[in-house]
Parts: sequence; C-alpha cells; structure tokens
Amino acid sequence: MSECLICKGKKLDNYKEGIVVVELDSFLQKYASLIWNDSSDVWTIKIAGKDIDFYLTKAQVDIQNGIAYEDTKFYLIMKELLKNDVKIAMWYSEFYEDLPLCKGEIEVLEICYEGIVDISGMCEVYFKTD
Repeated sequence: MSECLICKGKKLDNYKEGIVVVELDSFLQKYASLIWNDSSDVWTIKIAGKDIDFYLTKAQVDIQNGIAYEDTKFYLIMKELLKNDVKIAMWYSEFYEDLPLCKGEIEVLEICYEGIVDISGMCEVYFKTD
C-alpha cells in the first residue's frame, strides 16, 4: 500500500499542475467517513495519471539531489490544493488514526517536508486539515 490522499470540498475544473479530480474507490471512501465523519464532497487526485505517492517519493529523491523543496512538483501540487480551500487528509497504508490536525498552509507544507526528509527514509506523510 502506498500514500493515501483524500480531498474534501468543491471540485474545481481548472486546477493547475496537471491535477485531475478522481472519484474515490471504496477503500478511500471508507476512510473519508472515518476521518471526517462525512463522506460527501470527497475525492482524490491524479497528476499525469500518477498517484500522489509517486510525487512524494520523487520529492524525496529531488531533495536528496539538491533541489529545493519549494521547487518539487509535490510542493506545487499541495500549494494548488491549499489555495483552493480544499480539506486534505494524507496517511500511509491503513494507518489513518490520530492524524495530526494542521491549520493553515504553512503547517501543512512543513509537516509534508518533515515526512519527506525523515531520517528513517520512510517518506510517509500523516496529517489532516479541517
């Protein structure tokens, strides 16, 4: 299992960064209900046909190769979602319980960065917004 990402809120048609809105499969639908106690207006994304896990691990490699976090595609994807007031939850595998609540763009981007550069090399991000 890889990194999971669900979004809640208005689906926009004009996202930048190649973001495409995708309906949730039954696995993610279940977790949307558990995380927010409400599974209405929930969805996920693909970017150029790939899941967020691809861009998360690519950001890890990019940062290891000297590319600034702010210049990674993952960072740009997250900024695009956040600027559109989308609620977000990210977790790895089925470890969704007790996700830290992030308030605001800076906190989300910092927790993502910490997960990417974690010394263990796991490259897992855990958080939700409300």
